Amino acid sequence: MYSTNRAEYVMEYKNTIIALNKLGASVVTDGRRILRNFKPYAATTSSNTLYNDFDYVVTSNNEMIALKWEFGGAESYWQFVDEGVRGAQPQKHKGRPRAIGSPFKYRNKMPPRGAIDRWIVNKPLKAAREKGKFISRKSLAFAIQRSIFEKGVHRTQFFSRPFEQDLEKQSDNIGKAFADDLEVQLEIMINT
Repeated sequence: MYSTNRAEYVMEYKNTIIALNKLGASVVTDGRRILRNFKPYAATTSSNTLYNDFDYVVTSNNEMIALKWEFGGAESYWQFVDEGVRGAQPQKHKGRPRAIGSPFKYRNKMPPRGAIDRWIVNKPLKAAREKGKFISRKSLAFAIQRSIFEKGVHRTQFFSRPFEQDLEKQSDNIGKAFADDLEVQLEIMINT
């Protein structure tokens, strides 16, 4: 749109915004489906922070348009859930190692016990009793912490896989939408 008060053009990206909203919604839907169905994360957790806070927002101004991903309270750890974390001693455990190909690996520092302790408090664990013996919360937190440190964290690719696949599927539509917006703006500029 042309502003007569100032000698400048204000770009409107209506079609591009619609296309980016479609991409964002598709990635979030597919990512949440992966989180809901992935075996270690399939059971409902106490807060579901990552599942609930995973979202997107499209912003635009005269100079740019952007699609931004939001993870809310999971901002500090979503990458570890997406890429996984290789364990410090995966050879000690049977089965396929977790997070093959992940850039993250436990070396000498264990995951924070405080977060595990809060998780234990919020999630009723039936395994806390073994043959009539009670396992203290502190001992249970340490056992879980040690297991995560040695085995690692599973790789879900809840964000990276849907993003790559949906972007590949929709890149032509996004390019066409931007071209349509640019054509409209050029017509406005020529006619004024």
